[in-house]
Amino acid sequence: MTHDPQTGVLTLERPKLVVSNEPPPLFRAEGLTKRYEANTVLSEVGFTVPRNKVVTFVGENGAGKSTLFNILSGIVRPDAGRMWLDGEAYAPQGYGQATAKGVTRVFQEQALIQNVPVYENLLLSEEARFTRLGQFVDRKAMIAAAERMVEEAGLDIDVRRRTGDYDFSKRQSIEIVRACLGPVHLAGIERPFILLDEPTSALDRRDEEAFFRLVEKLKAKGSLLFVSHRLTEVLEISDLIYVLKDGQLVAALDAQEADEATLHGLMVGRERAADFYHERRQRRIDREEVVLRLDRLDLPGIYQDVSLEVRAGEVVGIGGLLDSGKSALGKGAAGVEPPASGSVALAGGAPAEPQIGRFVRAGLGYVPAERLTDGLIAPFSVAWNMTLASGSDLLTSRLGLWRRRHELATADHYVRQLRVRSGTPNLPCTRLSGGNQQKVVLARWLARKPKVLILDNPTRGVDAGAKEEIYALIRDLADEGVGILLITDELLELIGLSNRILIMQRGRVVTEVAAPADAKPGERELVAWMLPGSGGAADALPHAPSQQKIPA
Repeated sequence: MTHDPQTGVLTLERPKLVVSNEPPPLFRAEGLTKRYEANTVLSEVGFTVPRNKVVTFVGENGAGKSTLFNILSGIVRPDAGRMWLDGEAYAPQGYGQATAKGVTRVFQEQALIQNVPVYENLLLSEEARFTRLGQFVDRKAMIAAAERMVEEAGLDIDVRRRTGDYDFSKRQSIEIVRACLGPVHLAGIERPFILLDEPTSALDRRDEEAFFRLVEKLKAKGSLLFVSHRLTEVLEISDLIYVLKDGQLVAALDAQEADEATLHGLMVGRERAADFYHERRQRRIDREEVVLRLDRLDLPGIYQDVSLEVRAGEVVGIGGLLDSGKSALGKGAAGVEPPASGSVALAGGAPAEPQIGRFVRAGLGYVPAERLTDGLIAPFSVAWNMTLASGSDLLTSRLGLWRRRHELATADHYVRQLRVRSGTPNLPCTRLSGGNQQKVVLARWLARKPKVLILDNPTRGVDAGAKEEIYALIRDLADEGVGILLITDELLELIGLSNRILIMQRGRVVTEVAAPADAKPGERELVAWMLPGSGGAADALPHAPSQQKIPA
C-alpha cells in the first residue's frame, strides 16, 4: 500500500495472505463469486478461518460482507467457487442444512418473535428434541436447556419471560446466545463455526462485556467470523482481519500489526479525514430563531418534565444510558408515540400535542433507531421507500394522480447524492446493505426539505466512510437552517456533532453541556453525568438496573 501525501489517496497493492503454522483451517473458501444481473457483488473471494480464532471482515457498506455471510450460511448460493468445512466439502442448500453442520449466524437485524417466551426463541426449530411420544412438548426440559445456555453466556435473563418485555440490548443478547450456544448445547457440535454480523451494535456495556467473555469461551471450541464497523472493537477482538472492497478481497492483516488508520484506508481507499465530524463547519446560532420547542413532555415511567429548544442550524445532542429514556423522548417529540402531557411547537407554530402526520406536513422529519422495524418496508423499492412520507402532497397531482416520473427522478437524485451503493430506484431495499438502507431512510426526509430533523442513532450499522458522508450531510442541513435533535449512543459522535449536549438519566435531563467547535467536552465529563447518582432528582423514576452504552 502506497500513500500520496498530496491527495491523501492510498494505492492498494496485491493482498498478502498471512502465513501461519496453525493446523488445517476450520473453514476455507476459494473463488467465491456472486452476481445480481450486471452487478458483481463478490468476485473470486478466497480466504481461510483457522481453528480456535476470531477472524473479522471489514469493509464499506455494499462491499459484499452480508452477501458473503449469506453464502456461508446457506441463504444464497454462489455463482462460482468452493468451500470446505472441517476438511470436508461444504455447499449448504439452505440455512437449516448449514446449522445442522454447525454453521450458525447472528444477523445484523433481529429475528425474534416478540410475544413468546425467551426459551421458545432460543430453541426455535429445535422443539423436536424436547418431545415425548413424538407429540407432547416437554416445556420444563426446554426451560432447563435454555437456562443452561443463558447461564453459560453470563446473562441475567429469565427465559420464561416474554421476549418483547426485554429492551433492545437484551434481545440482541438472546440472538447471540441462540447462535453461539445452540450448536454446542443442542446438536453436540464439537467445532462450531459462528458468523457474527454486527452483533454488538445494539448492546449496552454490561451485555457487551458478557459477549466478549463468551467469545473467549467459544474460541476454545470452534472459530468465529465477525463483522463490525467499530474498528477499535475489531482490533481488540480479532486474530486475523480481512478487508473487502467492492466485492474483492484486498488485504489480510494480523490484528496485532494493524491499526485503525490502516484499516480505514484499505476499506475506503483514502485516509480518514482529521476533521471526521466536520467540527470546523459548526455554526454559531445565538441569534437564530427557535424551530423546535419541547415544553414539559411527560410519559410516566419513561421520561418526565423535559423541556428544550433547538434553533435553526443547531445540532442539539441528547446522550444517556439505554434506560435514560432518550429514544422514547425522540418518539414523543415527533408524535410517533405521543407523550401523556406536554406540548411541542414546530417552526414558529403554536404549541400542540405531538402528532406525526401533522408534524410531517409542517416540516418535521424523524429517523428511527431500528430501520427495518420502524424505518423501512424492506421488500418495497428504493423509490417507494424514499417517497413514503410524500405521497399525500408532494407526489400527487391536483387531481390526486400519482406522479410516477417525479417519484423515480426524486429517488434517482438521492441515490446519487447519498451514494447509495448498488442502488437504483426500482431495486428492493432488501437487496441493499444496512448502511445503504439507512441512507434511504434519510433520503425520505431530505426529499421533503425539512425544517427540523429528529435523528435517533443515524449511523448505527454504518461503516466509517459512510459515517463521514452522513456527518457532512448533517452539516449541510445545518447550513441550510435545519434544526437537528441528535439522539445517539455513540459518545464521540455526540460530542463531535453537537452545539449543545443534554444528558438524560432515568427519564430526566440532568445537565446541559456546551460543545462549541473550539472547546468540546471530554468523554469522561459526559459519562460521569450519565451514571446513576450524579443527577439528584434523576432517581425519581422507577427503572430497571442501569444499562450503559459507552464506546471504548
